[in-house]
Amino acid sequence: MNKVNFKTKLSSCVIESDKLSDFIGKEVEITVIVKLLNKKNWSHLGSQNLGGKMDNINIRDYANE
Repeated sequence: MNKVNFKTKLSSCVIESDKLSDFIGKEVEITVIVKLLNKKNWSHLGSQNLGGKMDNINIRDYANE
């Protein structure tokens, strides 16, 4: 599991809770725990020369996670 921490000023509540509304407008630290499922284990690595055919294409639009 990976843990991600970030600090921000809370401007609104997505979750309706009386306890969270006390923190609106204040600096808070949020911790998110991420569990990666189906981690890909690559068995090979390769490359291909495309002769500049994909220079103006954002490859992330075609990536699968």
